[in-house]
Amino acid sequence: MTNDLTLAICMYNAEKYIEETLQCIMTQTVQEFHLLIVNDCSTDNSVQIVEDFFKRNLRQYELVNLPKNGGLCAGRRFVEEYVTTKYLLFVDADDCPYPTLIEKLYNKISSDDDLMAVGCHLEYMDSNGAKMNGGIFLGETTKEGFYEKAAKEKLIFMQPTAIYDRLLALQVGGHYITGFPNDKPRYQDLCEDLDLWTRMSDLYKKGKAIVVIPEVLCKYRKHEQALSANSLGMILRMRHIKANLKRRRRGEKELSFIEFRDRMSKEELKKLEKDAKSADCLRNAYYCLKKGMLIRFIQYLSISIFNNPSYIIDKLKHNLLRMK
Repeated sequence: MTNDLTLAICMYNAEKYIEETLQCIMTQTVQEFHLLIVNDCSTDNSVQIVEDFFKRNLRQYELVNLPKNGGLCAGRRFVEEYVTTKYLLFVDADDCPYPTLIEKLYNKISSDDDLMAVGCHLEYMDSNGAKMNGGIFLGETTKEGFYEKAAKEKLIFMQPTAIYDRLLALQVGGHYITGFPNDKPRYQDLCEDLDLWTRMSDLYKKGKAIVVIPEVLCKYRKHEQALSANSLGMILRMRHIKANLKRRRRGEKELSFIEFRDRMSKEELKKLEKDAKSADCLRNAYYCLKKGMLIRFIQYLSISIFNNPSYIIDKLKHNLLRMK
């Protein structure tokens, strides 16, 4: 296993959480893997905290300081090209893996040559580490389920905490960082995992599969800043990923994100803006309800319904189906 797996942490201004994450890595039931920490030009004490941690906790690790800040997707693409191991596993610098995460993901993917990526379920915690309701419970648990979804040209949703075959990922483009605007927001950092898993799903015709272990193996930190998430950017990226999926399957050249966005009409963009506002307001309504802010809850919910009534209905249907 030593030469097979790299666990990589892409870090940017993570001084508040990185030590807790590293402690979780140190308590993994298996330790035979290469640990790589990529510092994306942090301006806080993240690097010093990492170095001090490993002075107290002796373990092999490698720290790479990138020359300029490139964002999450660029950091992951750097890792894909930098390391030489067969498998890659990314852990966010503020997440907390349970002790058996690496062991279970590695054992699963290495037990079947058909598997090119294996994920798990995640549970939410807040900025302070307190448990929150909900989590991320996406992905097919069987190869057959994945093959059926891939054949129907479906987007492949799976949480980012997953082990995957590095060379197969690069074969389909890896974490894609070209063809995006140079200014902010960094659209390449939105839905970057969805893009990778969906690209890899093209290999289903060769018998390759992506599956999920239906077990919570990591705690995912959900920050309050999520209230101001770039919903419009996320919607645009999902549309872009879906359009390119269909183009690839038809044997057509993919569109860069800039090309895709520039082809959209003003009417289409205006509708997407309303959908995004509805999504933002519904998310804000949820947090206000959770905090007992009933008046704000009603205000946000009303705005969400006004902008896109069908969005609420779709959300209710989705949650009811999950409860069955």
